[in-house]
Amino acid sequence: MVHSISEWFPDRPPERWEIIVVLFSGLAITPDFSSLDTISFGWVAVGFVLTGIALGPAGTTSFGQRFGRWFRDIGGTGRISAIIFFAIVVSVTFAAVDVPISLVDSFVAGMWVSLILYLLGHFVKSREIDGWRTG
Repeated sequence: MVHSISEWFPDRPPERWEIIVVLFSGLAITPDFSSLDTISFGWVAVGFVLTGIALGPAGTTSFGQRFGRWFRDIGGTGRISAIIFFAIVVSVTFAAVDVPISLVDSFVAGMWVSLILYLLGHFVKSREIDGWRTG
């Protein structure tokens, strides 16, 4: 059982590559929103909440911890392969089911905002980014 929000974060500071990946992924989705008319704020909220739950409370469950351990144990090549496999499944699903891209972009934007806030909370808790300490 989690007794505080700080238990949702790893026992290490955030790493530089984590920060870089989240920031560059944000740069990748930003051009998709040339105007606020293309944003579905309901789907932004769904992406935000589901990602927040996955990173926080769900990640601290026994299943979440087992999945995280498995993902780390498969190594770099295994992680890249799993991500590519997931991307292929998503692509095939998009080809088979007509999902409006604005909804997908909105969902991903919500995920990105959740990731940014998670990393910010992780930094505040650890007061360090991979060897760079604050005051």
